[in-house]
Amino acid sequence: MRKRDILKEVYTEKQRKWACWQAGLSSKKRKKGLSKKEAEEMCSDVDHSKRKEESKNPKMKKGDLVEYINTKKHLNEQDREMFLINEIPRGDKVKIFRFFEALRDSGLINMFGSYPILNWTRDDLERWLYGLRKDIDSIESEIENLEYDNDEGDYDSEIESLQQDLEIINKLLDTKDEIRDILIRAALKRIDNTDGDHELRNVQRVFEKMAKECWKMWTTTLYG
Repeated sequence: MRKRDILKEVYTEKQRKWACWQAGLSSKKRKKGLSKKEAEEMCSDVDHSKRKEESKNPKMKKGDLVEYINTKKHLNEQDREMFLINEIPRGDKVKIFRFFEALRDSGLINMFGSYPILNWTRDDLERWLYGLRKDIDSIESEIENLEYDNDEGDYDSEIESLQQDLEIINKLLDTKDEIRDILIRAALKRIDNTDGDHELRNVQRVFEKMAKECWKMWTTTLYG
């Protein structure tokens, strides 16, 4: 089976799902100019065409199967090409991934703009959280107020959610300086292995660049 045949099959299946989805929508939400009857016919036609083609070729030859598997494997390898930072040991990579995962779970920031936080100190993070009223004292105070008015259990879910937030915030704060130290060591190691320029401005530049590369490493490794 050739690559274009595989892509054609995928496209046909996507077209069928789209048509069936459109058929299930209300007239207001359906694509403009497309009636329910037309969508149902498209869904039926594409599905019928697919079944008809399958009936002509009910079995895949061994050579075609091998080619198909190799093609899919190659495409998956391309899609999941990982970006790795050689200056960071494996154990430290795991710590960085866990920090990013905790930050994502917190919902505090859009993760596309989260990487500068890796360069912050614990004090920097605490000030930022205070500005968002997501610091430990603010969350604990909010929990205390809800518990005071929770005689009937109306606020149980909110209290539980805040307690989870508090757990994540503590995790971020407890590991913040360690994450920063990992980036500092990696930046200095890269400088030693390249131009050897330890001038403060250059160290800061590499240090900040390292944070962005860590974000890229996290996304490509865990999310493809």
